[in-house]
Amino acid sequence: MYSVERLVLGALATNCYLLWEDRHVLIIDPASRSERIHAAIAARDGIVDGIVLTHGHFDHIAGVDVIAEMFHCDVYVHERDALLLRDPHLNLSESQNITVQHDVKYLGVGQQSIGSFTFDVIDAPGHSEGSVMLRWHENLICGDVIFQGSIGRTDFYTSSNAHMTQTLRMVKTLDPDLRVYPGHGESTTIQQELLTNSFLR
Repeated sequence: MYSVERLVLGALATNCYLLWEDRHVLIIDPASRSERIHAAIAARDGIVDGIVLTHGHFDHIAGVDVIAEMFHCDVYVHERDALLLRDPHLNLSESQNITVQHDVKYLGVGQQSIGSFTFDVIDAPGHSEGSVMLRWHENLICGDVIFQGSIGRTDFYTSSNAHMTQTLRMVKTLDPDLRVYPGHGESTTIQQELLTNSFLR
């Protein structure tokens, strides 16, 4: 049995996702040090196979060091966003100085296996240079690439409007039945966004 569990965490109401394969769990974007992550995993006697980051902005990485230490697990990020993890200027947290000191492994584009999980990593630059989306079963965990009715901002360090345009062109070719789990807000589908999201027209 597999499932997606959402935890809304941090000051910016960031979606942290727990992907479940039976008792095994993959943590996506631990947005804060909240005990809710540990409690949700403990409630199902979960076995953590790793932490995956959709990109390196502070509101998606604030809990990484604590959670990685707690569960003794590896952390994965696209190589192009690795620098953001160590640089508060680039990850937009200069006032809070949020960084990741834990060693990281790089996500490759294409099929990736981590523990019990096999999924596709889709290169999706625009919001940040190293933004990725994860296609897992009929689910698309998309970080801040697209939201219900909107898209991620492209006016940050390492953002690119031109790259976002290319990424959105690619998104329009994806399976319309994919369930989309964004970094903020409610889930949606590719089909719904093609019909209602002006950025995908």
